[in-house]
Amino acid sequence: MEFLAVTNNPAVKEKYPHLNLVRVEGGVEEVFRRARDLVHQGYRLLTHPLASSLKPGRIPFKTVVLTAAPEQAVDLESLELMAAAAEALAKTRPAWALTIPDQVAADYALVDLSIFESALESLRDAP
Repeated sequence: MEFLAVTNNPAVKEKYPHLNLVRVEGGVEEVFRRARDLVHQGYRLLTHPLASSLKPGRIPFKTVVLTAAPEQAVDLESLELMAAAAEALAKTRPAWALTIPDQVAADYALVDLSIFESALESLRDAP
């Protein structure tokens, strides 16, 4: 199955440069914003934007997978999921500037990469 992945994760960008990636500069909020904009253009979510038990407002990296091409109509379920993700991000964002040590950020990058690779396996088996 072909897909499009929106990511700000350098580990995903480095390991899968040959995939159809939308490389985002910035935090999880920017990844969600870009994915939401693509949903408005007709792309449909293939992975849940809140996959994992990590609080979106406290992590530095995220990868969201969408269909490779837009469809005729906006997928309302995808739109609702992106709205819920934005709300969860706002609720879990700390009031102070979040400082994440490099090694911890690298761990978060590996967690996101692992979730993305799990999604890749599922997509490979999809009809």
